[in-house]
Amino acid sequence: MRALTLIRQPGRRQRLVLEAFRELCHAWYLVRFKEFRSYARDLGDPHPGAFETTELHEDTEFLRDVRWSIEAINRTGGGRYTCLMQGMAGKAMLNKRDVPNTLILGAKLKREDGAPKDDGMAAHAWLRTGPVILLGGDAMAGYVPVTSYHNS
Repeated sequence: MRALTLIRQPGRRQRLVLEAFRELCHAWYLVRFKEFRSYARDLGDPHPGAFETTELHEDTEFLRDVRWSIEAINRTGGGRYTCLMQGMAGKAMLNKRDVPNTLILGAKLKREDGAPKDDGMAAHAWLRTGPVILLGGDAMAGYVPVTSYHNS
């Protein structure tokens, strides 16, 4: 997606794109230069596994626009933002508007047929609001929730 396409969006989406850019840059900085424990407390209330909630935000258009803006900035930036960075940015945008959300961190063994046992692990993060997975849902298959951070 070209930057010009982002600029030609309606006013509400333009503001969300700017906010998404700011939040993604902040998340990028935290993930790259800070230890997880230094910013984990700001992600919300920690819970083991996946925190289940059915609270659904009524403005689904807003949720679609948040997802679109984060994905658009990521595409425009060449896909440099990880799932954790995208989830943190989305979480910050939802928290500013008091939208209940949960950032879930999961892991899975990276084993393939014929691969040695110590092939390592893979991690993934996804953001959920109520029963709706807002970000990261397309790649979460096979990941087991390890911990989640909830804000209500």
